[in-house]
Amino acid sequence: MAVIKNSLYTGYHTSAPLPSNLVQWSLDARRAIIFFRRVDGGQIFGGKEPNTRDHQDITPYRKVLKNIPPAIADPNTSTHSKFAENKKRESLEDYIAIIDLDSKGPDKGYDVIKLPYIPRELSYNSESTFAAIKPMGRNTALYHFTGSEDKLEFEIDWHAHDWDRMEVITNCRKIEALSKADGYTHSPHRVKLMWGRGDVLFGDHEFIVMAAPYKLSHFNKGNLDAQGNVLYTNMLPIQAYQQVTLARISSINLTKIDIEYVTYKPGARQPVLTSPLSLNLR
Repeated sequence: MAVIKNSLYTGYHTSAPLPSNLVQWSLDARRAIIFFRRVDGGQIFGGKEPNTRDHQDITPYRKVLKNIPPAIADPNTSTHSKFAENKKRESLEDYIAIIDLDSKGPDKGYDVIKLPYIPRELSYNSESTFAAIKPMGRNTALYHFTGSEDKLEFEIDWHAHDWDRMEVITNCRKIEALSKADGYTHSPHRVKLMWGRGDVLFGDHEFIVMAAPYKLSHFNKGNLDAQGNVLYTNMLPIQAYQQVTLARISSINLTKIDIEYVTYKPGARQPVLTSPLSLNLR
């Protein structure tokens, strides 16, 4: 608080107390007005500050809203803890898998490589190539379609859940092997990307693996087994991120309808494939 040290100011207030009394009387009158206003409103000790006043438009609506009874709760809603115990809830289990169609030779058997997690995103690149034909004197060129290729790229997050830490490197090399020929015996295997049990997204697609580089991390020296013995894990990786590039292949030249075709329109529930391939994946 500031203190004024001036003889004239001090003498004025000590010799003429009327101005200071007027200030005190005005403050008392203001407190009285606030008190009677709260009495008139039916709430002496309210939450309003002294400088607030009722608004001529908002205050009536506020009073109306206070008198509205609480809404009836929706029977389908409940607290969070009770919602978790709702017996009507259904747990949906689904997965992604890369299927080696030529695991035991062309059309002789397949192998399923199940991904531990759903890839965060897919990048589908459809690139067409045109050759420009420029007739003499023509302002715009003619374009001749020479071909196209479709590539699908995504990342696999491998994580070891086994005690010996073999899972990560084994799965990485399985995908890597699909991008190469089987020695001089067979060419690179065909694969399918089973995106969910309904296999809607890429159900009619066949691919080859163009590339499958991976990055290994979190190397593990050893673990303790249930008996407390040290299990040496040979510095194998616990985590790996593998970038997979698939290129679509086909035994025929796809038509416009073939490219546009979607095998299933989503509804209340996706159907599960009933082919021999899908029956063994359940």
